[in-house]
Amino acid sequence: MVDQSPCALRVTLRVEPFGSDGAQRELWGTPFRSGRPAVQLNIVRQTLRDQALQRFGINTLGLAAGLQVTVISVYPESERFQATPATRISLDTSPPGTSVKPPQSPASLSGTDERSLDGDLDTDQEPSAPTPLLPGLESAHRDLRDILLYPLRYAHLFQHLGVECPKGVLLYGPPGVGKTWLVSNVARECRAHLRTINGSEVVGTYIGESEQNLRDAFTTAQQLAEGSRRPCVLFIDEVDALAPQRDGADQHASRVIAQLLTLMDGLAARGRLIVVAATNRPNALDPALRRPGRFDREVAIGVPTVAAREAILRYHTRHLSLSPTLDLGYLATLTNGYVGADLAALCREATQSVIRRQFRRSPVVPGAFTSQRTGAEDKTVGLSLADFQAALTRVGPSMQRGLALDVAPLTWDDVGGLAEVKQQLRQAVEWPLQYRDTFDRLGLRPPRGILLYGPPGCSKTTLVKVVASCTQASFFSLNGAALYSPFVGDSERTVRDLFRRARAGAPSVIFFDEMDAVVGKRALGGSSLSSGGDVVQERLLTMLLNEMDGMEATQSVLVIGATNRPDMIDAALLRPGRFDRLVYVPPPDYDARCQILSIATATTPLDGDVDLSRLAQSTERFSGADLTNLCREAALLALAEHRTADSVAGRHFQRALAQARPSISPASLTWYDRFRQGLGQ
Repeated sequence: MVDQSPCALRVTLRVEPFGSDGAQRELWGTPFRSGRPAVQLNIVRQTLRDQALQRFGINTLGLAAGLQVTVISVYPESERFQATPATRISLDTSPPGTSVKPPQSPASLSGTDERSLDGDLDTDQEPSAPTPLLPGLESAHRDLRDILLYPLRYAHLFQHLGVECPKGVLLYGPPGVGKTWLVSNVARECRAHLRTINGSEVVGTYIGESEQNLRDAFTTAQQLAEGSRRPCVLFIDEVDALAPQRDGADQHASRVIAQLLTLMDGLAARGRLIVVAATNRPNALDPALRRPGRFDREVAIGVPTVAAREAILRYHTRHLSLSPTLDLGYLATLTNGYVGADLAALCREATQSVIRRQFRRSPVVPGAFTSQRTGAEDKTVGLSLADFQAALTRVGPSMQRGLALDVAPLTWDDVGGLAEVKQQLRQAVEWPLQYRDTFDRLGLRPPRGILLYGPPGCSKTTLVKVVASCTQASFFSLNGAALYSPFVGDSERTVRDLFRRARAGAPSVIFFDEMDAVVGKRALGGSSLSSGGDVVQERLLTMLLNEMDGMEATQSVLVIGATNRPDMIDAALLRPGRFDRLVYVPPPDYDARCQILSIATATTPLDGDVDLSRLAQSTERFSGADLTNLCREAALLALAEHRTADSVAGRHFQRALAQARPSISPASLTWYDRFRQGLGQ
């Protein structure tokens, strides 16, 4: 007798493509074996519709369907039944040939393994204890737990008070801070099922497949929440890939977004089912998702602080042998802008340094890194600060990738002269970090921006490279070539993303090289710029003004610009509150030229007849770049004179000086003097 009752059945099937040749069968236009889990499940549903099936028997549906179906379990129990659109079907994932064991009782059927879109299995068994909380996530963990715990565990209180439980929570933060791990941990604490949807995996090839995958995931989660003893958390990872802003989106993306909005509005298991979405680009989401009634609450996870980074480093090195002189607190100050994933990679890279060093001493050292090793061997194998400093050169903060300034290690002594300019930069960059308590006590606010201007070749960019090497702040660099894009809106998006990263990694420094090429000067009484009426530059200028004004709440972001043409920069940028300080970088004077020549020839053997002080007297109006090039040309003349030359003589410098010309003209110096007088400097 075939059971044709209207009640929904829960059926678990094992499905194998029919055919002894083992060939890849196409079912409903799709290869079955290579299809994704959601595609396979959809094929089975379409094939079994209105088919009569026998429990614990092998059901061959013929060559047309091409499937061999083994019914493993049915609830409610029935020997023969008919599959309908209401039948809840799940696929068994055990390998072909595994013996079929019928369930012991109907109660056990409620815990039948179900296959989610990402291939995870979920059961009704008691959840394991939550894993230890990662350092730096305490605040976000507390917020997310409070949002999920009360509706999931105490839904009756919400009903009694007449308050609707939240439907969704948006979790956002930079990549690598632990969003996915946090959701998994909180779901365990709430004793809830966790069903995961990866945004990029939902998107299908065929028309309507993506929407069907979403509907299947929501239906499965809702049935699990209503028919199980435990509530359910539906986690959508990388939701920005699934639901970007519809402005300019293609038709397929718009359909998926509309389907997601419909599913969020149709959630009926409030209090038993909550949707949690994670993204590192919250502003890229469609605004319709972020309104109350869909994602009611938002939880932010920021970049770890110094104390949190120290705790994370202790967590990742807890099983490693450390040198007694290693100060993890000091190491934490060197890792500004690093997130949890970056610090884990840093620890792995540091262990690689120890392995390489130990391998050079002894090819095999079994168990060298276990915390149980003691004695003299531990002292030679332990991780030291030098290992971590070497790892820092290989593993940088992920948020700075693509916007970092690649420089060799430099110090303030590597730049000759410019004592006053160095002092102003150190006051603006280093003092707010070193004397933060004093700044707070005196009510001082660090400057928001510094504009370095002066003749070409006078070490403006080199000074900023020193700042990048010496400061403990995150450093971001951008120039006109990397900024401009042929697509409308891309340049503004780059600036917005740059400032977003800088705020997340504060304290941080943003450097704009050739500032006049990035944002020009607007023409008086017109909307176009004087440099050709470039509308893109005008939009960039507007975006930059807005972002610099938005730094008021974040006082740990400093913008440094460098230019040779300060007159080409819009006056709105030069006012206090944006570029607070305009610092003139002059050509080197006599003392500075002596220092520059000494630095440039530090690694060059010189004859005794070389007089650098006399050479400095003969190089009036030479910039730092001119002096460095002069030393290089003298060395090349020595090489041309004798292929085995081992030093550079005074005659080589004199010949190089006779061919060189200063790049700074008296007229340009007069112009800079007038500009400074106009600023009142």
